Amino acid sequence: MHYTYEKRWAGLGALCLAMSIITLDNTVLDVALPSISSDLKASMSELQWIVDIYILFFASILITIGALGDQFGRKRFLKIGIVLFSLASLGAGVSTSTTELILFRSLSGLGAAFIMPSTLSIITHMFTDSDERMKAIGLWSMIFGLSQGLGPLIGGIIIEYASWHWVFFINLPIGLVAFLYTSWILPESHNKSAKADLIGMTLCVLFLFALTYGIIEAGVKSWSDLDVRISLIIGLILCGIFIVWEKRYPYAMIPFELFERRTFTIPSLAIALIVFGMVGSMFFFSQFFQTVEGYSALEAGLLLMPMTLGVVVGSKFAPSIVKNYGAPISIGGGIIISALGMAIFVFTIDIHMPLWAILSGFLIQGLGMGLSMPPSTDSIMGSIPKAKAGVGSALNETTIELSAAMSIAILGSYVNRIYLIHVKAIEADSTLLGTLKTSIQAAHNAISSLDDIALRENLLHLVDKAFIDGVYQTMILGCVISVISGILAIWLLPKTIKSME
Repeated sequence: MHYTYEKRWAGLGALCLAMSIITLDNTVLDVALPSISSDLKASMSELQWIVDIYILFFASILITIGALGDQFGRKRFLKIGIVLFSLASLGAGVSTSTTELILFRSLSGLGAAFIMPSTLSIITHMFTDSDERMKAIGLWSMIFGLSQGLGPLIGGIIIEYASWHWVFFINLPIGLVAFLYTSWILPESHNKSAKADLIGMTLCVLFLFALTYGIIEAGVKSWSDLDVRISLIIGLILCGIFIVWEKRYPYAMIPFELFERRTFTIPSLAIALIVFGMVGSMFFFSQFFQTVEGYSALEAGLLLMPMTLGVVVGSKFAPSIVKNYGAPISIGGGIIISALGMAIFVFTIDIHMPLWAILSGFLIQGLGMGLSMPPSTDSIMGSIPKAKAGVGSALNETTIELSAAMSIAILGSYVNRIYLIHVKAIEADSTLLGTLKTSIQAAHNAISSLDDIALRENLLHLVDKAFIDGVYQTMILGCVISVISGILAIWLLPKTIKSME
């Protein structure tokens, strides 16, 4: 069967399925983190690296892979990515140590870097009509949010009835179907006039690797750590060299004029901010629900589900809101609505957090995401020349992944710092105190083994309050940044967006 224009919507289904492997995998893992922590004796920093090593490899090579996909074939690179990701998931599933798991997660990031830029660039190639493209990207965004939200539920079911290893094994059948489906229905597309910018590609990988590594290590150590500073400085220097090279090279991989277009830069920052809040919320709340609140993994997954419903509803109405009121209202308003969801958490988070607050907070946060992501993505892809669709898509995805890394690094570092300040004030013997400092999961495991019931209850209360205070303060920070960014998006974005050929 060969692709024809009439089969473009079936092709969109193949792209959404391929993309869902990546998004599903990350949020399934969130719910599994407490089980992994207990089984592999992983510390908080190791848990961060299990999540972040994927982001490190993904973000570092996205733009380079996007450029190569434009040159050698986007469908070809998509299929390579599905195979790599599936094999890495198999390796992660059979891992018996945190070192092995971190290694295979890095390979998953490599596979994901082949998949993600291909999906949006092929959509841009298949849907030439701007209204149809907006609807297609709206559906893409809906599936993106749906798979993100279903991840915790699927992860909860797996942890409830099997083991954490199966959160990786489920990628194998999905990967097989996605590979066969994309091979069957998708068209091949590439930029025949493209020439390899090998120096630019090398500099791009090096500066993104250094920056991402520095951001992640800041979450594990601190922003004042010497290794962190050296990594960030090297990254910034290489970034400067990369920009100078790209502006002078006639076959540059990145069209830097994109950054002069508000329709590219502002929506990119809007999506990055949404991801920043979503990744932070899921990372901390999955641990909060299971460890502090005492919910099972399945119950924790169900509690995160309203975010999915919100994304689906928001994505459904986003095109009509853009048509009637303009993209700035949908994008900026969506960010502000997301902030309202976080505000509910600010006012209600406690050791015994009310159920209505959890459900409504995630529903409103998801609604804001659904309203802002489709028009933001459409604005970005409409600002990119079709010949550079892979690179432009990868630029957008790199922004998202760096935002996710920043979320885990900055918010993780901040929560951990506040947690440690509280824990250091606890009166306990040095051995127990050392365990309490490792992670909230390790603290609960150590305290539950104590014989003194009164001491046990007191210590549990103290460590829970320490963790909650950290999450509480990060939610305040997220609310303030989101409201300011939403207002700026409404103010600065043009009401109508013209596609760039």
